[in-house]
Amino acid sequence: MNSVIQGDPVRHRTGGWTGTVAETPSKLANHVWVNPDGSSDPYPQMVPLEDLEAAE
Repeated sequence: MNSVIQGDPVRHRTGGWTGTVAETPSKLANHVWVNPDGSSDPYPQMVPLEDLEAAE
């Protein structure tokens, strides 16, 4: 993926889990914050953009 916007559904390439883009930090252009689906963790995870793909 080259770019994502807040609210985009994504899938982790190696982990297989899905989630929703929470935020795209401006200083870390190659990372995004992702809220994993079904997670009880209230905080999003920072994930390298190359580890994500678009989820349908």
